[in-house]
Amino acid sequence: MIIGHLPAGYMAAVGLTRFLPSRALFLGVVLGAVLPDIDMLWFVLVDSSYHHHALLPHRPIVWLGILITGLLWQRKFMTGLGLGGVLHVTLDTTLGQIAWAWPISARYWTFIEVQPTHSHYLLSFANHWTFQVELALVGLALLVFWKRRKASLEA
Repeated sequence: MIIGHLPAGYMAAVGLTRFLPSRALFLGVVLGAVLPDIDMLWFVLVDSSYHHHALLPHRPIVWLGILITGLLWQRKFMTGLGLGGVLHVTLDTTLGQIAWAWPISARYWTFIEVQPTHSHYLLSFANHWTFQVELALVGLALLVFWKRRKASLEA
């Protein structure tokens, strides 16, 4: 997933906070939905020999640990951060390789493999049918944002 993490996190946060109203939870989910990609900085600036999904921020155990800790300590932001991170790696499992059983197993899981059909991997992703789904996610999130904003201005 290239552009879908933020809109997916936003929509998840909106849905969740309709039942459990909390700004901390909302912010945690949205931030957690994009935070695992912090490892892209390492990939781009330091060492591009590893795929960024091989680094710690893309290990589900990290986000499950944050989620469980947040629930046990009753910390809404931490719980949201864990939920957002789990959402991120779940979405990445669709197209990217995620080691769900790490550290027990280094096996990577992916549902759909994008073939390298273009000179750059981003072009291959952008021309794959799944990118249309990401664009739809962006459009849906913008629609939800617009409707929520309109409703809050009318209230």
